[in-house]
Amino acid sequence: MLSNNSELLSAAIWVCITLLVYLGSLLIYRVLGSRPLFHPMIFCIAILAMLLFYAGVNVKEYQSYTGLLSWLLGPATVALAIPLYTQLNSIKKNGLGVMLPIIVGGALAPLLALIGLYFLPMEASIKLSFLTKSITTPLAIETSQYIGGIPELAVVIVIFTGIVGAIFAASIYRLLGVKSEQAQGIALGTVAHAIGTAQGFQMSQKVGAFASLGLCINGVLTAIILPIIFFLFS
Repeated sequence: MLSNNSELLSAAIWVCITLLVYLGSLLIYRVLGSRPLFHPMIFCIAILAMLLFYAGVNVKEYQSYTGLLSWLLGPATVALAIPLYTQLNSIKKNGLGVMLPIIVGGALAPLLALIGLYFLPMEASIKLSFLTKSITTPLAIETSQYIGGIPELAVVIVIFTGIVGAIFAASIYRLLGVKSEQAQGIALGTVAHAIGTAQGFQMSQKVGAFASLGLCINGVLTAIILPIIFFLFS
């Protein structure tokens, strides 16, 4: 909690720095041709990490200073319903064709993560943090905490997953011959959450809308189902 004028000033400064760094990263991304490999999140994280290091500010302090930005993740996620609404008729027309891939993809993401990490010498809390890798940050924080993961680590994993999805999605689509905008969007939103959805809007409005659908449905289902599974089998 920020309790005095000095902390409030520090919070205002770091919020402004974060926004300026992101805007600068976005400018670099556009100057370099808006290629996924130069995604603004990559530059933003790298620059902020260096600034925090040289300023002597640890991650917990930075999180307390920029709590407003973290809070805004919730409304930003809800706002994705707007482009989703524009594709409502298409979603109704392709009901099962839309829902089934999201459910299957949402189930496979944590399952493959668990299988891949099962034999590695890691603490259980670290492994559990990977289970929320394909849902958006606000949901990942709450879900990982409930199932015994580490929320801070879950956030890092979520961001990394989203960046990887945004970088390689277009190449994978070309390699596999996936031309359907509906399929591209659903895959991006289901696997690469908000960052993938943002990349989807770079591709087209329709891809972004279906990515929003994948993001929302997969996020809600995972956030509900994972705690239930752990409650039943713990």
